[in-house]
Amino acid sequence: MKIRNKMFLAYACAFFLVFSVVGIVIYTLVTKIIQESIEGELSRTTEMIQNMIHTTADVSIKNYMRAVAEKNFEEAEQLYRQVRRGRITEEEAKRRARESFLSQTIGTTGRIYCLDSNGIMVLNHKYSLLDVDLSNLPFVKEQIRRKNGYIEYDWKEPFEKDVRPKAVFMRYFEPWDWIISVSSYRNEFAELVNVEDLNKRMFAMGLGKSGYPFVLDYDGNMLLHPSLEGKHYDEFADSKLTAIARRIVEEKKGHFEYLWKNPGETEFKEKVVYFMDIPEMGWVVASSSYYEDFHAPLNTIKLIFIGSLLLSLLLMVPVSMGIGSLITRPLSELQADLVRAADGDLSVRMRKYSSDELGIMAEYFNSFMETLEEYSRSRESEIAVRKDTEQKLIAMDKAKTLFLAAASHELRTPLTSILGFLKLMEKRFQNQFRPHLVGLKDGEVQTETFARNLSIVRIEAERLGRLVNDLLDMSKIEAGKMEWRDQPFSVSEIIDRAANSISVRANNSSKLDFVVIKPEEDVCVTVDSDRLHQVLINLLDNAFKYTESGSVSLTAAVAGKVCEFSVRDTGRGIPEEDREKIFDIFYQVQDVNKRSSQVFGTGLGLAICRRIVEHYDGELMAQPAINGGSCFTFSVLLSESENVDH
Repeated sequence: MKIRNKMFLAYACAFFLVFSVVGIVIYTLVTKIIQESIEGELSRTTEMIQNMIHTTADVSIKNYMRAVAEKNFEEAEQLYRQVRRGRITEEEAKRRARESFLSQTIGTTGRIYCLDSNGIMVLNHKYSLLDVDLSNLPFVKEQIRRKNGYIEYDWKEPFEKDVRPKAVFMRYFEPWDWIISVSSYRNEFAELVNVEDLNKRMFAMGLGKSGYPFVLDYDGNMLLHPSLEGKHYDEFADSKLTAIARRIVEEKKGHFEYLWKNPGETEFKEKVVYFMDIPEMGWVVASSSYYEDFHAPLNTIKLIFIGSLLLSLLLMVPVSMGIGSLITRPLSELQADLVRAADGDLSVRMRKYSSDELGIMAEYFNSFMETLEEYSRSRESEIAVRKDTEQKLIAMDKAKTLFLAAASHELRTPLTSILGFLKLMEKRFQNQFRPHLVGLKDGEVQTETFARNLSIVRIEAERLGRLVNDLLDMSKIEAGKMEWRDQPFSVSEIIDRAANSISVRANNSSKLDFVVIKPEEDVCVTVDSDRLHQVLINLLDNAFKYTESGSVSLTAAVAGKVCEFSVRDTGRGIPEEDREKIFDIFYQVQDVNKRSSQVFGTGLGLAICRRIVEHYDGELMAQPAINGGSCFTFSVLLSESENVDH
């Protein structure tokens, strides 16, 4: 048998099999989709009716309660006008208002009560609630906040098992500071709903040819129905219909299928009903329809499928024979070329036999191979350049790290000697030379000038020493050679150590209050205490440096499995655009309120602090404080060990 005959038989069998399977799957899916569409439409219709009833009930209840509240508000206004005209006293006016308000019943059990702006009950039919502070109740908080308007909340009276939705409409009478509240349970207003209006709107919704919605109450009375409206389900002529209605009322929410036969019909047909309840109304809303109302398109799909299958089989005979002879030769050559390309020969090209799709495929293949060959050459060159650049960058970074480490180390030794001699000079000047120079003419002025200049030199030398230490720490961190001596340490001792270290700075600031807050129960964290101390001192030093008056606080608090440290100040704060930049190396925020020549730091402290915190899986963040200024926070995992090193 020739290859094109084999292709025809293979294509015909495969096509018939695939077409049949696909057709069956499509038919099944369409059936399922139609069924889901029926159920979805019934469910959506039921939800729409439920929402419609909800909306109607909400509007009716709200309008009714607004009218009552407005009426009583107007009565209070009228009494207050009589007070202002001197006809009655204010106490008499309030007494009359109380009698009038307490004499009214809203719904079945609803009442009118009054609160003041502080949540104190000033009027209630229950004398035990008078003058009681109810401001801690959520709905009372909402009443105090809004004073006017409508709110809903769930409430359960004493000795009741379940909570029920309750509604309140408020009007604020400012002269007496009364929030006049008209309150009642929502289920006591079912009679306010306009059933006739609902009846028209519900039956305007189409559910297939024979579907319809209906409404039952919890007692089994049919409130809305095309033919059974006003009847109890025990009064239905058909016992099956009674059983269906009773099941709907008992289950209140869900759906089920059942067989049903309308009067005059000979066969039972499958029907489905979806239902859900409205608890505050005591109603169950349902929608039902026959499945067959939606199955008509399936017969059309079945006929189209069979016709398409027969027509396709007839057309396949000449088409498959021609395609078979045209495809086999170019495909064999393409296969051979692809094998050569897969073996690494990117110079292979396909011969073009025609200008049809196979010819275009040959052009695409040749263009692809040319692009692939060019890309391969470019990629090899790019890889070589990247490797060379990577080696240079690694060498530069290593050289930078070695330079910083060496320079910092070489500068530290002479700086230590300079600082030592400066401190010795200050001590000897104060103890040996200054007493002899004070008595001389102009000696006191020159002595103070010399002492001040000597102090400036020492301070700048110390600042330079800190810069060298910061550079050395930064180089160690970037090189991954920082030594970490992690041990469990008491959080209280860490806080005390930082507070003691900064106490001199705090005592010298007469306009600043220094507040220290420690955890109520002492806990410990596993850290290098010197590094954590370095972070806290740096943050505290910055806080005192940029705060002229107010307060600086150091706080440690337990939050779950971590201890959160924070340093707050009432200083000038940090602009929003600089809150992340301040953690970059050598970055400093410009201080427009200070002289441009004044130097505040090296720009390394916060960068080092963030890297230390990140070592302990934390994040150092800068945020604006509530009362102005800045707040720096970070957290460290609590230690599970109870052995604390001191």
